[in-house]
Amino acid sequence: MLALACALAGCVSDGGPVAGVSGAGPTVAFESIDGPPPPVFDRMVDVLDSEAKLRQLAVVSREAPAAYRVRSYLAAQVQRGKTSIAWVWDIYDRNQRRTLRLSGEEPAGSNKRDAWAGADDVVLRRIAQAGLTGLSGLIGGQPAAPQPAPAREETPPVTARDAVASAAPPSSEADALGFAAR
Repeated sequence: MLALACALAGCVSDGGPVAGVSGAGPTVAFESIDGPPPPVFDRMVDVLDSEAKLRQLAVVSREAPAAYRVRSYLAAQVQRGKTSIAWVWDIYDRNQRRTLRLSGEEPAGSNKRDAWAGADDVVLRRIAQAGLTGLSGLIGGQPAAPQPAPAREETPPVTARDAVASAAPPSSEADALGFAAR
């Protein structure tokens, strides 16, 4: 447990590693978690550590060979006085081809002074759970399929208990970074 915590603590929000050791099966290396300020980043690492352990997911150092590599991006945004944390996980195979993009948005309250203040442990855990569920599906051979959006008038209001997430396989017209071919 200490080794995983120490390895995950080596993460940096400027593109550094997220790493640890746990479980068995295909290995996963977290390449980066970009976007959040250091305190939110550190809490996200702790949440990912505990969720990976619960799922018995084999997480390794980014320097180690891994079947899958994850690059994560988080952004705090405020729209009409409501804060949310948007997130994306790009998952690459051992040949550095993006195999899956997971994304979502978590409601995070209405703090107008510091949007990141809404990124509490509950919000971060929902992001980690949604991402790891999609990753586990990919590893298990059943990646999450994107759900069609309901008609506008059928869309229920988003509550703090709802996680809004989608999964999309990479487009054949996009390169590994997701930029459209020109």
